[in-house]
Amino acid sequence: MDLAISSWSFHEELYQGKLRLADVPYRVHDLGYGLVELQDMFLWPRLPNPIARLFGRKAPPFNPYEYDRRALMKVKLNRLRSGTRLVCWAIDSDLTVSAGPDRQKQKGYLAAAIETADFLNAPLIRLTLGGERSLNAEADWAAASRAAYDRAVELMSSVLPVAIAKNIQLAIENHGGLSRDPAMLAKLVQHFHSPYLGVCLDFGNFEDDRALGMELLAPYAIHVHAKAREFNAQGEEPQIDYRMCLRVLKSAAYHGVISIEYEGDGDAASGIQRTQELIEKYA
Repeated sequence: MDLAISSWSFHEELYQGKLRLADVPYRVHDLGYGLVELQDMFLWPRLPNPIARLFGRKAPPFNPYEYDRRALMKVKLNRLRSGTRLVCWAIDSDLTVSAGPDRQKQKGYLAAAIETADFLNAPLIRLTLGGERSLNAEADWAAASRAAYDRAVELMSSVLPVAIAKNIQLAIENHGGLSRDPAMLAKLVQHFHSPYLGVCLDFGNFEDDRALGMELLAPYAIHVHAKAREFNAQGEEPQIDYRMCLRVLKSAAYHGVISIEYEGDGDAASGIQRTQELIEKYA
């Protein structure tokens, strides 16, 4: 298994404007890693000024429907100069939106993400099913989820051929909303039965039975997020059974990339290192 570092591991510095997305490949290289995962949510065209940073203001939100070309070019150049390899371009999509302007925006966003991944030489895009707000607003969750699932299938039917034409895989993460039900996510991937569509399996994103969710999704995993927030005296992540997670991955014969997503407080480098040690302990 190859280890990558997700830009989310540096979320504090990125949100505070101390680090640009284009700086992440160098930071990953300096920590001794060669593989990086980058999230488009940090692709800001500009950062807060120094005075604003003193007051803890975050950088302005990026426009998900119009990537900043200059920022993308800087990301690409720094990735090449640092000698790192981009393994994943991560986006936050919503495949469940109803017909209308929002659905057209999602199609445009997904098309832009595919073009961007191709420009950055990323072989894979991590995306999300979405549906959090719409499903929570419905009294009958089962009926609402079935309708949302049908909309997701329809939208994916138009997006997947574009990704295939660019030789880019799509990995849908278990990340709330419709994917809070791992069986629903597995069903969606099974529906298309394509090597270009799979699951981005996140150790931390299970609301109910983590072991069952892992068992359901591991056979479809084409990308993995090893999430960690804190560590106890034994070096374990108290909220996530890494022994079980790595056992399930091995049983599913997963040999792809595991991307470290440290999202705790404090020094990112230390959190990344301790997460790596935990992975290697049970790998």
